[in-house]
Amino acid sequence: MESAQTVPSAELKEQYKNFSEILSDEEMNNLCAKYGIADKRERKLWVRPFFWLMVFSSGEPGRRGCLLHLIGFFLGAMSILYPEKGIRSLTKGAVSKRLKHISWYLFRGVYNHLLANYQNILDAEQMKYLGHFKDAFAIDGSVIGLCKTLEKVFTSVHQGQASLKLNTKFSLKIGAVTKLQVSNGKRHDSRFAFVTKVPNMLYLVDLGFWSFKLMQKIIDAGSFFVMRLKRSCDPLIVAVANQQHAHLVGKRLSEISTLLADLATGCGEIDLTVQLSSAKNPRFAEDVRLVGLFHDQQWRFYVTNIFHNDFTPTLIYQLYAQRWQVEIFFNVIKNVLSLQNIISKNKNGIMIEIYSALIFHLFTLILIALAAQKSGRPIHAFSFERAFKVVKGFLASHLHRFLQPSLAAVDDIFHILIDIVAAMGPPQRPHDDSTFQASFT
Repeated sequence: MESAQTVPSAELKEQYKNFSEILSDEEMNNLCAKYGIADKRERKLWVRPFFWLMVFSSGEPGRRGCLLHLIGFFLGAMSILYPEKGIRSLTKGAVSKRLKHISWYLFRGVYNHLLANYQNILDAEQMKYLGHFKDAFAIDGSVIGLCKTLEKVFTSVHQGQASLKLNTKFSLKIGAVTKLQVSNGKRHDSRFAFVTKVPNMLYLVDLGFWSFKLMQKIIDAGSFFVMRLKRSCDPLIVAVANQQHAHLVGKRLSEISTLLADLATGCGEIDLTVQLSSAKNPRFAEDVRLVGLFHDQQWRFYVTNIFHNDFTPTLIYQLYAQRWQVEIFFNVIKNVLSLQNIISKNKNGIMIEIYSALIFHLFTLILIALAAQKSGRPIHAFSFERAFKVVKGFLASHLHRFLQPSLAAVDDIFHILIDIVAAMGPPQRPHDDSTFQASFT
């Protein structure tokens, strides 16, 4: 899931005018061959129909019970497309066997391929958000409960239960997951390796990932982080931005409560340089910046290695607040795309369900990006949930297109679907990033 080189927007309409140019038969065949997936004998449920059934079922509500609804569409389509095969039924066992034996790596491969194309589709105007950095990521995790029978595979922090943890590296520039780690619910967030050697990245990190080792790794890579101050951490003040606070140098944060009380009724912010470790010979000896803002009747403290003067304490706070986008993503992926209701009882099937939901999410984003270009509207002016509902209904009624021998059969409805999304309204209120653009571009 690495960034792809962007293509000049003038070439995009020609390059991505058809669905088969976003996901081709050749690419699907290559991925199947790569992971040793093939229909070795005659089956009712071939690999490709199974793939699309799982992707489309992620858009249905409930505990994947509406998979039966899609199976009805599947059987109807097969009776029209391949009447000679006489397919009149598809059992739960047939789907279950495919969930167990078709490698989930196929689904991950398709997601990565779509992600690369999505990054190409987005033009410079659409990706200018947080333009001061090469990319900006929200790092967070979310837990999903599973069937108790999976307790030995996906252990939970609660005895007698099973759960998995989704740790994600979510790009704020493109609004999609660029790295995913699926582990048992007991695995600590700090074991998620998401820092790359590419410099000038911004990582907005949830408090659950707090570690000095992580901060050092980000600094060594030439990148930046913002995270909340851990409650148990009592940093030593080594420098101040405002010389009126020079007397604070040499004190711990816990020792300046009187000043903080005075500032709460005044400017409501403080800007310090601190050492986080209290050890005599600390492994993490880097000076970092500690900014504090008095908000909602309490002080909120954030640590960062961004020292540039343009990044005021208020702007640092607003930066960290952009993590809300990954929380929205988790809500969408778990509740709108039904990932909260995993039905598989084996690890391979669970991974298929996860990546099926991610593929549907990304496919909707691709349609929104193309619709934005066609309509001339900014991508953030489109509501994902509104577009998703239209895409879901439209694709369910055209499932038969995806069951034909070539994905070229989808091309003509792909144009129609882009037009439908482009014509949708009223849009959701776009988030205002003008404050960021003034400082980051």
